[in-house]
Amino acid sequence: MGGFSRRSFLKWLCSGVVLPVLHVAGDKSSPSHDLMTRGRAGGNIGKGFQGEELRYRMSALWIMQTAIGRLSFEKVGGEQSYRAILEGKTTGIIGWLTRYRRDTYTSYMEVIDGGERLRPLRFEEDVEIGGRIRKKITLFDYGRRTLVKKRLNKEGVFVQTEEKIPAGVGYDDFLTAFYNFRGGVYGEIERGRRYRVRTLPKAGISTIEVEIATRKEEIRMRHGEPKGGDREYYITIFLDKEITRSRTGRVAGWVSKDLVPIEGTIEDVKFVGDVRGVLVGERRPYGYR
Repeated sequence: MGGFSRRSFLKWLCSGVVLPVLHVAGDKSSPSHDLMTRGRAGGNIGKGFQGEELRYRMSALWIMQTAIGRLSFEKVGGEQSYRAILEGKTTGIIGWLTRYRRDTYTSYMEVIDGGERLRPLRFEEDVEIGGRIRKKITLFDYGRRTLVKKRLNKEGVFVQTEEKIPAGVGYDDFLTAFYNFRGGVYGEIERGRRYRVRTLPKAGISTIEVEIATRKEEIRMRHGEPKGGDREYYITIFLDKEITRSRTGRVAGWVSKDLVPIEGTIEDVKFVGDVRGVLVGERRPYGYR
């Protein structure tokens, strides 16, 4: 339960929940949000996110806090190189039951296409449980069009495998995809439509189904409450049931005008019920609002 309530929700936060939901005129939108143009005006999409930090709290059953998470984006090396880090750990009684499990995901990226897009170079997955560490590394070798995957075995030795990247196919790890979505990389967004998002493959091509609610559906989801606060757009994610460990595979939540996840729920998780995550703190780049 603890591994799910933290890890799966954190993955959801960055694996497609924040599409470039833009200012809408009529039924369609165009890339007009300040965030989408600010970095590009200087020829670098990463500048729009540099220095940002988001903090989340997860809860399940009657327990107000089962885990906490932090997501940050920073420049490393040259002007075209960035790093995103997502950290999550269980707390309280759930932390005790799960030996205070901590998951850390790190993506190293570079800016390509004249500053328009982020491309992953290295993706690391670290899991620490009771002092024991599991580690996976994925390297993106674009020269050979190959994914190089390394896994730390029980003996402390990395086991390496390789997988070819098909011609005409590009993969984003879920952290890179999160920022590319917010930067408008994946094109025009229309309310009421469903999208298929490609991420790093696991046993073949991996995709996520994403649906943006219509205006009418958004009003219904507000349960009669007037529009206000940071909850601006409602999005539903359809994942494999095995990933969410739920009976529906549905994850739904609100995002802000600035395309940041505000709150969300993984529905009907086995043995747990709904698992909810809420934004509790943030540090934003200068001039973001």
